[in-house]
Parts: sequence; structure tokens; C-alpha cells
Amino acid sequence: SSSSSSSNNKKKQKNTAPILTIIHPATTIDSSNRLKVSPRILVQHHCNPPPASLDTLTAWVTAVRKRHLREYAKLQHDRKEILLMKERSEGYMRSIEEDAMRQKKEEEELQRKREEEEKIQRRREEMELRRLELLESLPEEPENGEGVMTVALRFQSVPSNAAAATQRRFLKNDTMNDVFNWIDATHGLERETLILSTMNGSRSFRYVEDKGAKDDQEEEEISDANGDMIQGENMTLEEAGLGRMTALRVTKVATEDSVSSELSENN
Repeated sequence: SSSSSSSNNKKKQKNTAPILTIIHPATTIDSSNRLKVSPRILVQHHCNPPPASLDTLTAWVTAVRKRHLREYAKLQHDRKEILLMKERSEGYMRSIEEDAMRQKKEEEELQRKREEEEKIQRRREEMELRRLELLESLPEEPENGEGVMTVALRFQSVPSNAAAATQRRFLKNDTMNDVFNWIDATHGLERETLILSTMNGSRSFRYVEDKGAKDDQEEEEISDANGDMIQGENMTLEEAGLGRMTALRVTKVATEDSVSSELSENN
């Protein structure tokens, strides 16, 4: 019985003895033609007896490395190849992402330009329609006579419709808005962006939106860039103090809508 127990203890001791193993990461090509790394046992030390010191263990590892210089060199080479493949893969993915971002920006820019062109086209069509309506609504030009005033325009630059008449007769009871409508309809200048002033600069006028009956309107005045007061009431030519023959300087004030209109006309 004691001999049997002793034999079992020896077996346990034998089974529990440590084994030092050096694993070599061998590289192979799988069925998908991709590089595959799988562990392979390069050498084992059954520790019978085990290394007596750290120096002994180090010497054994060094000897194994010298004995397998070819495998070690291949390991280093494969490691570099794997790193290079990883860099290429990451670079390729970055390239795909950058291409996708660039394509998205180009599509957004194309969409923005398309929307801007559509906006300009709608603006052009609206202005053309409005000018046709203004032409039809203009009071008929009277013949020279009592109560008739002649308005002559002086432009800072050549208007888009240079062939249009620069002077026209109005009745003294016609309004300053009628003058603005005439300029808008025949010279292609938006009435809302214009300031009309006498040649000596004593009086200036701007287009006033109709807000109802004249009696219900309150006179409104604003200042131009020079500080001169601009009449903000749609008064008659007589009330505006115009003579039988009056020259008005036409000044265009830049606004966002007027810039869009100029772009549409240029396109």
C-alpha cells in the first residue's frame, strides 16, 4: 500500500513539472489569399533539471535564437510586412473617407449653386413680370400744357437699358412713386434701391410703399449717407416742389436684393 502511494506521488510530481516553450508565430496564406498568423512550437525545455538561475535560462534562450536564426530573421521580416500592410490598409481607408468627404462637399456645393441659380432665375422672372405691370400702370404721358412737368434723369453710370428715354412728362398731380415706377420699368433699376435728388441736393426722395390713403399716412424722413434728409412720403410732384422742368440725380443704393438682381441680369 505504501509503495503504491509513493508511485502515485512520483507520477503527480512528474505530471506537474514545468515545461518551457518558445512559440514561433508562423505565417501562412489562407484560402482567401490573406496572410494568416498561427502559433508553432519552436522548442521546448522539460526542466529536467530546470534552469538553475536566470543566467542559465538566458543562455538557453540565446542558444535557441542562434540555432534558429533563419526563423528569427523571417519573423522580423514578417513583422515588418504586417506593419507595412497595416499602414497601406489604413492609408487606403483614409483615402476612401477623404474621397467620400470631398464628393459630399462637391455635391453640397453643386446643390448650393443650383439653388442660387434657381433663386436668381425666379428673381429675374419676378422682376420682368413686375416691370411689365409697371409699364401698364404708368399714367399716360401728357402733352405740354398747363399743369405738366418734365422730369429729366441724370445717372451716375450708364443704366442697363441705355436706349430708354431719360426724360418724361408728368402731370403735377402725379406722384413721386410714378417717377420711381417709370425708372424701374424702363431703365431696369429697382425702385426700392434708388434715391432721387435735385441737382443742388436740396431735396431727396425714395420710393414709398403704398400703405393706404394718403390722409392716413404719416410723413417719414430718413437721412442719406451725407446726412441730408430724404422724403419718406409719396407726395405729388407739385408737393415735392418740382418745377416745370426738373433734373433729378439717380443714385443707386446697394442692397442684398439689388446685388442678386444684378447677378441675375449679368447671367
